[in-house]
Amino acid sequence: MRYKKLTIMMLSFVLVTFIFPAGVFAADYSIVFGNTPPSIVNFNSPLSNSSSAGFAAVNSKWNQPRSSGTNPHNGADLQAALNTNVYAPYDGWATGITVTGSYDIDFLVDANNNNVKDDGDYHVRFYHMNSRETDGKKSQGALIGKSGNQGDVPPHLHFGVCSTSGGLKWLRNEVNYRHLSSSNWSSGKDLDAYSVVAWNSNIASFTAYIRNDGTKESFSEVRIYYRTSAGSWTDGGVMNKSGDVYSYNFTGKVSSGTSVQWMFRMLRSGVSQAAFGPAKFYQPDNNPNASSYAYSYFTNTVT
Repeated sequence: MRYKKLTIMMLSFVLVTFIFPAGVFAADYSIVFGNTPPSIVNFNSPLSNSSSAGFAAVNSKWNQPRSSGTNPHNGADLQAALNTNVYAPYDGWATGITVTGSYDIDFLVDANNNNVKDDGDYHVRFYHMNSRETDGKKSQGALIGKSGNQGDVPPHLHFGVCSTSGGLKWLRNEVNYRHLSSSNWSSGKDLDAYSVVAWNSNIASFTAYIRNDGTKESFSEVRIYYRTSAGSWTDGGVMNKSGDVYSYNFTGKVSSGTSVQWMFRMLRSGVSQAAFGPAKFYQPDNNPNASSYAYSYFTNTVT
């Protein structure tokens, strides 16, 4: 009987490991998100070979809280029928990899267009592909593969800007799409849960909203936390909201000349897991003071 129990326990462990792949849970608080890429360039949509098309509906944004899978979401999901052409968003080198399937692609960006791999740790990942072209240097707009699907979700393209040194980290996408008009992915803001982070006259602000299978939704709550040195975070309360822009005025909150560290928490209706900005972990504790792990933050000086 003792051996039977041990066998059952071992089988249970194997089943759990198989059903929930590495990265879905963040018990170790591995760093899986970063901030902006090494440089900002004008990307095309990966669903078009030109700069004026391919702006498919966004199913899920980077760092968006959700009910399943990596949480928050580590890239952007675009609606794409099975075998939709996928193109190089910029000049760079495509290399076949196997992460979510046999035809995933890692794309190293040639940001300065000099045909030399000297632009730093600057990658774009494409997952759930159904096929891919041969490895090698690709010009912006060149075909690199065809979209596919995985599991029980409809076909779509998962893509996102990444760094790979010291472990894969998913970076913000919106900055490379700010050149677009407001009618095309809202100048990139449709791709990331938060974007256009700014500090002006002691006011911290950013844009934030959800894309749920193409439909725009507001966060149920966005709350700010701040501190002036290492230690506990002060809950600054729910942030002011005007349209899609959230803001918080630090005037009078701390003394003039004080350097303040700040971050924000975004809650989504019907989803228990929060997302934070700046993003850093999968499934961080919703209370930053309840964790011994250091959350990311922005730093500015109050005048």
